[in-house]
Amino acid sequence: MACTAIAMVMAAAILWGAMQADDPLSRYIHTDKMRHILAFGAIGLCAGFMPSSLWRLIGLGTVIAFAFAVEAIQIPIVGRNASVSDLFASGIGAFAGFGFGAAALIAWDIIRQRISPDRISAPPRT
Repeated sequence: MACTAIAMVMAAAILWGAMQADDPLSRYIHTDKMRHILAFGAIGLCAGFMPSSLWRLIGLGTVIAFAFAVEAIQIPIVGRNASVSDLFASGIGAFAGFGFGAAALIAWDIIRQRISPDRISAPPRT
């Protein structure tokens, strides 16, 4: 569940940045949509690393709901506005990170099964 803690810290950082009048990362990543893709991709990656398929889907749903919440929170902030294109970029990042995390987890399971001591010491199948 370390990924949950990491995701919560990242979500807090995203929320803090979303509530600022000027985006604090704009000096480093100049494209607003890329900031959304990277930020929500990182949280989506954590969702992809959850221990079961059910928890992965719950995590992905939570990331998407968080993307909606971030856009809604920006409505009353002077200098910020809610944007469907930002929400779309956040969704792309969430799904991309989730897909990468889930694929890496599945690949790790396959590799672990192929090199497990039980498989190495077992007689060959005929």
